[in-house]
Amino acid sequence: MSVNLPAQLKRRIPWIAAAGIVGAIVFLTAQVLAGFPATIAQFIGRQIVRNGGYSESLAGVIGYGVHFGVALSYAALLGIVISFVPLPEGRGPRWVIAAFIAAAFGWISSLVAAPAIAITIGILSGQGFPAQLPGLNTAFNFVFWIHMAFFAIAWSLEVVTPDLLASRAGMLRSDSMASVV
Repeated sequence: MSVNLPAQLKRRIPWIAAAGIVGAIVFLTAQVLAGFPATIAQFIGRQIVRNGGYSESLAGVIGYGVHFGVALSYAALLGIVISFVPLPEGRGPRWVIAAFIAAAFGWISSLVAAPAIAITIGILSGQGFPAQLPGLNTAFNFVFWIHMAFFAIAWSLEVVTPDLLASRAGMLRSDSMASVV
């Protein structure tokens, strides 16, 4: 079975993957630098293992697997939306509109972070959907800023970098053609 992705989305796939991976690493590094006793990946892994009765040796693999899976999913969501939203031709307007989309995703993901983590832990530990969910994060706190940073990284890798490289490649092509003529 072949999936026929739009050309614009196909071109973004390596950048989406890079955004997810780099964003996930920066997310974890920021937590360590902020002095958190454990990263969110470590916390999620431990909770899934404890609640699910899995071997403690799986905590790291599970936690980091979930963290990187979520990061790649968020990066993919941004890439898909940006690929399908009709953006203007000019680089400046396109970058600004894409930045607003990324900022909206940053805010929404920080808003639902605690409930999403509780649901993930409940389902992956075999406990099912939690009976009660933690509240939404409406504060401009570390959770908010780290999600905004993640989507800023995704925006820069999925929108800005490809544009800059494409314009640089175009300049190189035109420079080499000028020397031929």
